[in-house]
Amino acid sequence: MEIAIINAMFTIVIAIIALVLYFNLRNRIDRLEEVVRNLGKGGVRENIPQITPAMSPERIAQVKTQIGLTTTSVSQGESAFDKFGDWLKDDWPLKFGVLLLIIGFGWFTTYAFIHNWIGPMGRITLGIIAGALFLVLGSWRIKSFLHQGGAFLVLGSTTILLTVFAAREVYDFFTPLAALAVMFLSTAFVAFVSVKYNNRALALASLVLAGIAPLLTNAPTNDYVGLFTYLLVVILGATWITAMTGRRELTTAALILVTFYSLPHLFWYTSADKGTLLLFAYAFASLFFLTNISGLIKLKSEEIVPDIVTAAGNGMFLLFWILIAAKDEWQSLIISAWTIVFVAGSYLIYKFNNRKDAFYTYAGLGVAMLAAATGVELDGASLTIAYAIESGVVSLIVYYVLKDLRVASRASLLLIGPMALSIGSWTSGAWSTSALNKDFLVLFIMAAISFVLGLFFWQKHKETNDQEVLDVGPVFIKIGSIYAFALIWKTLQSILMGDDVAVMVALVIYTIVGIVTYFYGKLENRNSFRVYGGILLGCVIARLFIVDVWNMELTGKIITFFLLGALLVSTAFITGKKKDSVNINTTQI
Repeated sequence: MEIAIINAMFTIVIAIIALVLYFNLRNRIDRLEEVVRNLGKGGVRENIPQITPAMSPERIAQVKTQIGLTTTSVSQGESAFDKFGDWLKDDWPLKFGVLLLIIGFGWFTTYAFIHNWIGPMGRITLGIIAGALFLVLGSWRIKSFLHQGGAFLVLGSTTILLTVFAAREVYDFFTPLAALAVMFLSTAFVAFVSVKYNNRALALASLVLAGIAPLLTNAPTNDYVGLFTYLLVVILGATWITAMTGRRELTTAALILVTFYSLPHLFWYTSADKGTLLLFAYAFASLFFLTNISGLIKLKSEEIVPDIVTAAGNGMFLLFWILIAAKDEWQSLIISAWTIVFVAGSYLIYKFNNRKDAFYTYAGLGVAMLAAATGVELDGASLTIAYAIESGVVSLIVYYVLKDLRVASRASLLLIGPMALSIGSWTSGAWSTSALNKDFLVLFIMAAISFVLGLFFWQKHKETNDQEVLDVGPVFIKIGSIYAFALIWKTLQSILMGDDVAVMVALVIYTIVGIVTYFYGKLENRNSFRVYGGILLGCVIARLFIVDVWNMELTGKIITFFLLGALLVSTAFITGKKKDSVNINTTQI
């Protein structure tokens, strides 16, 4: 085990050194090619000092150094393999000698470890010193070569992490807290350098290394409070980096890290500290929310995907923690409070930056939180009624806040949820005992909300006269009428003792509505109303010949067919123009 860990550490170090050498090679060749190309074109001679025979050797070296440091463009000529071959040809004995010395030193160290030439304390000390030296080298090298310096910094921090891990795993050195502190300091140094040089890759690497560190402490017991305290420190550091550099994707990575450590508590086992961990979840969510909102308000670019992912992920992260860890009697109140927070965030984004996509995200999260709070507190018919009222109110609020009919129309689709929940009220057994029950209220509320939204959107669409916006008003009016028809049918069936009488009255009402709607659409040239009325009359007639003609008593059939027949025949006297009279007069003339 010990030898395997040592070999693994040595292999990783060699691999990273090889990468560093490769990037060094690429940088040097790119710079040299750019200088040669520019000199050939003569376009940058005024910016490059000229070497003359009168110059001293020191001045010539200074000019060469300046030329090498001031050209940074990347050539797109030769492939990386060709560049590596050219670099290898130049002074290849020295380069191979350095590589052989590094490998030889590594194997010598391994041999010394195996034969106990270096004790456990010396091995760990040697590893930490090597990591620290790499950190120092990286911080010095990054001033001139960004990628090289970053690679050395990551190498140094990784070396320290692996060394401390070996110290805990093999020799049982350090306490878990001390081991974590040492590893965190190395990653914090990398993070600090990433801020200084505004390096995104280095910042992400520091966050990843800091996130891995708790897995390498080999703690004998699980101290979840201590773990989440450490994560809070890491997230505070990530928030600071985001504030200093504007790297918003770092917040997304931090959210993923916290979610990873939260998964066991959310899905797999219960901890006695879950109540305390919930407080940490609030702290994490608050940090992510504030960072995300401030970034969106200041955002000038069009790239907003990381912010949207962070906002949605943060809302789901928080909601899961509340539903899993909060006490049942407090869940709805807590979720409602966070609903206000998310809705306020959506308003701030729209007010200061007018980013509608971000507004949709946070407004959607607020609605989801509100739905969750309602679901926690209510069930059955009460839940359906509350969802319906909330959905209708949200649609109206969206219109009055944004003054955008298109967005408000889309928000009205939230009623699909209450519509699905209301299906059970159509077939509920409560209708057999009383007409005034919770299911009556469900159908009544759904009909009323549909009519209100339908009339509202119909009127607003007429005012704006925007043909590109779908007019959802008539759709909601028709949906409301369907709920009204169902309410009439179920109420009559419940109140009237005879089924035939209830069916007759309901069909008469349906026929009158169908006739009025059909001829309104025909006279006003509104095709949708004409079609709707025709379909309703068709359904009444189909019901008569398919169902009622077989089920009704003879007396009920006679009365129903006479009433409906008379109503349909009366439509002959409804006309927009007296075409027949005109034809008669023409004939008489």
